[in-house]
Amino acid sequence: MIKKILQGHPLKIILASLCILLFIGITLWNAYAPVPIRNWNQNELSRITVADPNDFSFAVMGDNKGNRSVFEPLLRDIDRDKDIAFAIDCGDLVRKGRVGLFRRFLSQVQENLTIPFLAAIGNHDLNKGSPHTHNYQEIFGPTYYSFQVGQGYFIVLDATTESGFDTAERQWLEKELQRGQASKTRFVFMHVPVFDPRGGTFHKCLPEKDQKDLLALFRRYKVTHLFVSHLHGYFSGIWAGVPYTLTGGAGARLQGKDPQHFFHHYVTVHVHDGKADVVLRRIDAANTVAYFFDLMEDYALQWGLLTGAGLLLLTLGLSIVRSKRSS
Repeated sequence: MIKKILQGHPLKIILASLCILLFIGITLWNAYAPVPIRNWNQNELSRITVADPNDFSFAVMGDNKGNRSVFEPLLRDIDRDKDIAFAIDCGDLVRKGRVGLFRRFLSQVQENLTIPFLAAIGNHDLNKGSPHTHNYQEIFGPTYYSFQVGQGYFIVLDATTESGFDTAERQWLEKELQRGQASKTRFVFMHVPVFDPRGGTFHKCLPEKDQKDLLALFRRYKVTHLFVSHLHGYFSGIWAGVPYTLTGGAGARLQGKDPQHFFHHYVTVHVHDGKADVVLRRIDAANTVAYFFDLMEDYALQWGLLTGAGLLLLTLGLSIVRSKRSS
């Protein structure tokens, strides 16, 4: 019977088999093929230059999650501003920390931005539930680090969980804040915010013990500005004496409808004379249909191959049924 089917429909069977094999091959390549980039953050740091150490600008964003319809126009908007020396992303670069999604994210940055681009790690960048939880580290380097640009000291933290802040990292942070006292300005970047700015019963932030501890630390060492994301929106103000900006509107689905807080955006920071002026930059975004097509595009080739294989097998099955009936 099988031999007869093979002889009667060789082309359909070959094409269906090829589609299935290609689907498996592409899926495995996306999941396991290494990204040929290592120590991205360190390499980008080496590219940062400013003409005046007391007067320069940088951009900050967060929660882009690979959304083409927002993130790519945002990058191009930054690139058009020749005063911006570099950009920092506060995390959730991708929807899930798979190699294939990081590969696409890096392509987006390289194709749409010419200035250095630095990244903090977000909870979605961890690739939870997978044996490959270290994809971020393998591509970008350490999950927390510091650097200096001109008279500004920059500290990028690993804050990927709402359950608490790591003790070893907290000790490292205090040492870095001490080093930063020689600089005129000190900036801290982290994904999960210290507080949830919406207040009330909302709790998309660190636990109370870490809130008090970190803010006391930031006040003691006179942090100029704290930048966070995680909540997909925009909030800015002062937390217990610490100026902050929550910028989580770089592409992920917005988490509210209040037009004062929930829109796609990034911010620019002008550093001058020991001060930092934060300016909001809104980005026109596509509607929810665009999010759907962004999602489908990630798997378009695989779904196309599976659909092709399914149609071929369906026509094969119909042909077999018809041949049985005619006989």
